Amino acid sequence: MRRLIADHTRNYYLKPGEALVSRQPVLVTTVLGSCVSVTMFSPSQGVGAICHAMLPGVGHGPRGLHYVETAVRYLHGKMMRHGALADVVVKVFGGAQVLDAAHYSLTRLTVGEQNVSGVEEILRLLGLTVTKADTGGTRGRKLFFSMKNGDVYLRRMGRRCDLVDQVLQP
Repeated sequence: MRRLIADHTRNYYLKPGEALVSRQPVLVTTVLGSCVSVTMFSPSQGVGAICHAMLPGVGHGPRGLHYVETAVRYLHGKMMRHGALADVVVKVFGGAQVLDAAHYSLTRLTVGEQNVSGVEEILRLLGLTVTKADTGGTRGRKLFFSMKNGDVYLRRMGRRCDLVDQVLQP
């Protein structure tokens, strides 16, 4: 982990409702429960993007990036402006059920499930394909996204850190 951190010129902690797009070798860290993060990386353009969305649907104004559809459309627009959609690699994380199951109804999706469903739908509408995903379950996740090469390291709460590209199948 020290080497991963040392290989980047800057480290950034992404909070809920934030997004970051950069050509710099930034290491972005975020922690997810029911929230979702979408990462995008273009190898040819050397640009990466990540968002941390909390709620399903569309948001407006200063809190717009808290909402899944708004955040993903924001990333998509920024990647388009960088000319980076031809080879974009998209990965999706989060959407866990982190509260006690007694608080949920069998007839309604949890917030995490709604977030994941919303991400999948907006990416489909934008014509983007998810390359890797680690969603759902009952445990939170800590992500480390390298804007240097597009790699995502994932730590499920209570487990060791793994390179997602080595542990997940496309």
